[in-house]
Amino acid sequence: MKYIQNSSTDPYFNLALEEHVLNTFFGDDLLLLWQNDNTVVIGKHQNAVEEVNIKRAEELGVKVVRRNTGGGAVYHDMGNLNFSFITDWEPDKDMGYDTFLMPVIQALSKLGVDAEKMGRNDLGIDGKKISGSAQCVSKGRILHHGTLLISSELDVMADILNAKTGKIASKGIKSVRSRVANINDYVKEPLDAKHLKMALIASFFGSGSVDEFILDGAQMTEIEKLAREKYSSWDWNYGKSADYSYINAKLFQYGMIEVRMDVRNGVIERCKIFGDFLALVGVEDLENAVIGRRAERRELKQALEGFELQRYYGVLLDDLLECFE
Repeated sequence: MKYIQNSSTDPYFNLALEEHVLNTFFGDDLLLLWQNDNTVVIGKHQNAVEEVNIKRAEELGVKVVRRNTGGGAVYHDMGNLNFSFITDWEPDKDMGYDTFLMPVIQALSKLGVDAEKMGRNDLGIDGKKISGSAQCVSKGRILHHGTLLISSELDVMADILNAKTGKIASKGIKSVRSRVANINDYVKEPLDAKHLKMALIASFFGSGSVDEFILDGAQMTEIEKLAREKYSSWDWNYGKSADYSYINAKLFQYGMIEVRMDVRNGVIERCKIFGDFLALVGVEDLENAVIGRRAERRELKQALEGFELQRYYGVLLDDLLECFE
């Protein structure tokens, strides 16, 4: 077994590192421990706008990135530690969640934390979730990775993951919200990521020596390229979202505005604007202006800011943009 140390807190780099290791390192069992700073990580088959309060995330500087495994959306900050274990995929052996979570449970036990498996892929304490996991198989290798909430800002998590899903009818996989807690809520002496890393390494390696693998310059270049071209791209994080239909109505001083649209691969295919606001002209030009545009505020602002909205008697650009969010 080898341990790959990673001090990066950039989610794009960290997920690129994980993918690179999964698809290019063969023969050894591999352990990675890493942290993302202020990030929402959504499952491979999820719709970003359905899972994340995008506007609030932008206000708080929280990044949104899609991972290669299924499951629900999770919030990462420096109070959370992520673990990844990669080994050969052997379908004849038990490679379920219990197998990979046992060393984590044992590590927590050594620290005085009485965690247990909950449901299919979570760990919890007193019925509250402290860890979630997911898996994928690629090129004969299996990746099992998960989170460990140590001292995460749970209020921020609730704020960011409080997407207004009632407006959206999506074909994506929706997250199942669980009651969550931090590990430090259940220990006498607060833990930090360093202590938990040491415990996890000891649990995964057992009595064997820790063989640390250092990435070389060429490998770092490949990982940085993957981070730049895939994980930080709009196409991967938003364009890969499941198709969805959207309805949002808001009441303003000058009347009601209702927006209905169909979105495919993150791009608006159809749009209709309704309302009881007074107008000198129709809304067809506004509707046509957003068709073919990405369903994101900055691009929609560019599409609509050239119109003379005074012809709609009081309609403001920011109000109209709110109806697309």
